[in-house]
Amino acid sequence: MRILVFYPIMKKQLILLFTCLFFQLAQAQTSESLDQQILLDYYQSQQYAEAAQYLQKIYTDSNDVEKLKHLAYANFMAGNLVNAEKNYVRLNSQLPDQVRVLTVLADINTRLNQNNEAAGYYLSVTKLDSNNFNAWKRLAMLKSDSTAIMENVYLMKANELNPQDAEVAAALAGRYFRDNQFRKAEATLKPALAVDSTNINLLKTQIPISMVLEKYADAIQAGKLLLASNAAPTESLLFQMAQCHREIKDYKTAISYLEQAIKTGISGKIASYYGLLGDSYENINQSNDAIKTYKRGLLFENNGSLYYSIALVYENKLNDKKNAINYYSQYLKSIKNVEKQKRHVAYIKNKIEELKR
Repeated sequence: MRILVFYPIMKKQLILLFTCLFFQLAQAQTSESLDQQILLDYYQSQQYAEAAQYLQKIYTDSNDVEKLKHLAYANFMAGNLVNAEKNYVRLNSQLPDQVRVLTVLADINTRLNQNNEAAGYYLSVTKLDSNNFNAWKRLAMLKSDSTAIMENVYLMKANELNPQDAEVAAALAGRYFRDNQFRKAEATLKPALAVDSTNINLLKTQIPISMVLEKYADAIQAGKLLLASNAAPTESLLFQMAQCHREIKDYKTAISYLEQAIKTGISGKIASYYGLLGDSYENINQSNDAIKTYKRGLLFENNGSLYYSIALVYENKLNDKKNAINYYSQYLKSIKNVEKQKRHVAYIKNKIEELKR
């Protein structure tokens, strides 16, 4: 009896796996002394590293196919990818042209960031099984020297085999969009959207395509679904929504989205940046530049500290009582919790009265 085990399995399958695994081990034993109960305990407690070490002591320099399977599997499950790769390479030399062995080798090389090697294994898989969707998809998604030129071909093949896969459909539609093949891009998205109409990647790809095709209602619907998701709205999405509503002459809604886009596009810390910049000008005695900078900050946020800083410059550096009073007064209006700042409020009011004299 022969099995190949390469990937993590569901708990319900463990009993069957262990039964088959140890039946094989019993059949394969020669002079080695393997304690099946020890190995079973390791697997049941998911101590794969310990299992791999235990097997390595018994199976020293073995090229036996069954032993290599168990060593490779244990190392793979333990996350020891370097040793797992060595075992699977040896297994591949003993059992060439096995799709599952080549697939695991490709996966291991991907995890090790050896993308060119991974691409080679996936290409070998496609030669053995030209309808292997996973291999074509992985080839398309790999970023390597050997796949860059052929990426579009791999995407088209994967999409042909499974047009409902969201990741492949979004990637291929994006390529068609960049090549100005807008109808193809739209057609590519349809089967995937029919299966998963709220997929974020599909919706993000759909919006610009629908806008170019002047299908603004479709773009707006996709945008609303994105806004309803848990992801925070981006400046780009809000601007797209504003553009769509302008095109259908719904200017009131467009204004709302544009205001949100502006707010989202501006850093929440920008007023404090201007505050620090203005203070820097003050420290080199450039009072007018300091005031201009503080006022720029007020365009982005009604920030009380900026009003206060402007008032201080007018009072202490420029001896401009009128403007100092004006900005101290605006500073008082910006204080949200007057009760908590009674003393400070009283201090500013007294200062205003003094400046009026």
